[in-house]
Amino acid sequence: MDRMEEYRLLLDELEQTPSGLESALPRARARCRRRRLSRWIAAPAGSVAAMFAVFVLLVNLVTPFALACSNIPILKELTAAVAFSPSLKAAIEHEYVQRVVQSQTDGDVTMKVEYLIVDQKQVNVFFSLSSDRYSQLDGSGDIRMADGQQAHASLSFPQTPSDPKELRRISIDFQEEDVPDTLILDYKVWAADDTEAAVPSEDSGLWNDPPADPDAVAIFSFTLQFDPNFTSQGSQITLDQPFTLDGQQLKVVGLEIYPTHVRVDIQEDEANTVQINSLTCWLEDDKGVRYDRPQGLIAHGDGGTPRVTSYRFESSYFENAQHLTLHIEGAIWQDKEEHWVTVDLTTGRTDPLPDGITLARIEEIDDIPTLTFRAPTLADGMVFRQVVGPIYRAPDGSEHHFSMASHTIARDEDGTELEGIFEESVPLKDYPFDQVELEILDYHTSTLDTPITLTLN
Repeated sequence: MDRMEEYRLLLDELEQTPSGLESALPRARARCRRRRLSRWIAAPAGSVAAMFAVFVLLVNLVTPFALACSNIPILKELTAAVAFSPSLKAAIEHEYVQRVVQSQTDGDVTMKVEYLIVDQKQVNVFFSLSSDRYSQLDGSGDIRMADGQQAHASLSFPQTPSDPKELRRISIDFQEEDVPDTLILDYKVWAADDTEAAVPSEDSGLWNDPPADPDAVAIFSFTLQFDPNFTSQGSQITLDQPFTLDGQQLKVVGLEIYPTHVRVDIQEDEANTVQINSLTCWLEDDKGVRYDRPQGLIAHGDGGTPRVTSYRFESSYFENAQHLTLHIEGAIWQDKEEHWVTVDLTTGRTDPLPDGITLARIEEIDDIPTLTFRAPTLADGMVFRQVVGPIYRAPDGSEHHFSMASHTIARDEDGTELEGIFEESVPLKDYPFDQVELEILDYHTSTLDTPITLTLN
């Protein structure tokens, strides 16, 4: 039986009266008939009390009955909100959900925080926005600790649902610290149909400063308190499993299993000549179930020495897997050594570039000198990547920082897309010199003929 079939059966169960309830009413009536005639007048009240007691017990002890009687379409609502997350869908199917009922109204907008899926390292907040005035609402959030200090966590906002009535989700991910007992969620809302149309401009607008956020039509602040039964869920295993990939020495140093995701921590040897940009890998449990890399945050480097990267996978938590095996099929490497080249802005001449990277053109866009490079896409499916480093140097030794870059699919002269090639354009704002020194980031892709397999636990 597959997971979808189990899910449909669960929905069918919610529509049926639990067996404990089917016999509750006859038993109550039988007790009433046995009562003496002198208590006939009190019998109706006693029967109602007895039925109420049975109802309370069933609501508290029989979970399917409680969900059916609550008249809350929890599975339907949440399943739509986690359509692309197998881990969160599994959590919902196993009723791993903390119900929250918090609602605030600011002006013409109401925000309701309705559900949480939380464990030791991650919080998923499910909420809705509604308004009788605005038809299109969007927003952004921030997270603080209970004392008001900024939380050391990353936030991601999956795509806004097409139906404004559907639940939205914010994912709050903690790397080193555990999820605390309480967090404060601040959320600003703006209305897409409340913004003024942009004034037409003669320039391309490519290098204009990014527009400021529109004025918020509503501001909310929710205090979220987490059930410790959820925040305690998760397990960590310290490992010491060295392996060699493309002649580079690496080591699996940790496995972390949580209801919302799995982390595999990989350490790189300081003596390696290159560092990992990305791994092509997946997990498999002892029953043959495969766990891929999720959308959103897929890896997190700690920035320390030696370098350790935490790779994210869909969760095996609810499968009760006894063993997990890591399959590594390839890697994308980035050179450790800095690769600086000098570009003559008047002639277009440049020092030798890494294989596959070319300087396509130098042009002025909106009176700003703009350099466009072409490079191949990477094997991990990412169309774009960073080609030019964040710092550039002038002939007088001064350093400057790029504030933005533009990426597009490369095209030939007749407009036909060049398969596997993209372009990165960078502007030299307020730059009076004829030469510039750039750092070019060099990557190498590796695909293994025979994948590396490592049994982790």
